[in-house]
Amino acid sequence: MSKYSKRKPAYTSSVSTKSIVASFAVVAFFIGFAIFGFIVIDLEHKIPATSDEVWKIIEEQGYEPKDYTEGYHNTDVSFELSLIKCVGFEKDDIFFQFFEFNNEDNAIDIYGQAYQKITQTYNSWQKTEIQYKNQGYHLYFLDSKDKYNVAIYVENTAVYAYCDSENMNEIDSILDKIDYLTSGNNKKTE
Repeated sequence: MSKYSKRKPAYTSSVSTKSIVASFAVVAFFIGFAIFGFIVIDLEHKIPATSDEVWKIIEEQGYEPKDYTEGYHNTDVSFELSLIKCVGFEKDDIFFQFFEFNNEDNAIDIYGQAYQKITQTYNSWQKTEIQYKNQGYHLYFLDSKDKYNVAIYVENTAVYAYCDSENMNEIDSILDKIDYLTSGNNKKTE
């Protein structure tokens, strides 16, 4: 046998321990990442309030709630088919309306109309603007030109509210109690 004809070892299909551990680590990483993703998504999910809850909170805040449902039913056929209830109040400079629909599309439409009205009317270079967007909800707050404006939708519900900037805490207090003031879900389930 010559020195150039050394025999090569036959190919074996044995898998090394290092490659098994590495594969396991990669799979475990992706599983852990997926679980973390589901937890974060669940934490970001908002639970919509009901018109009855909002009615009660408006009363607790010292305002006299009104049912605006019939007025909307009379002005638009699509509201008659989809609007479950609209509750709110008006006092001095404070206007607040909460809409509960039987679908998410109409809530998104109300949010879009309110958002457009707010940005076209009150947008200026001197402003405080906060916006959260996630699947199933959008929160928009604009404090500009001495007016505080809110447009929100959470699943099948929407809020349109405004007041003088000095009274923003009045609206924020109601929104906080129904967990519509911040992103994510802080609402306590009973």
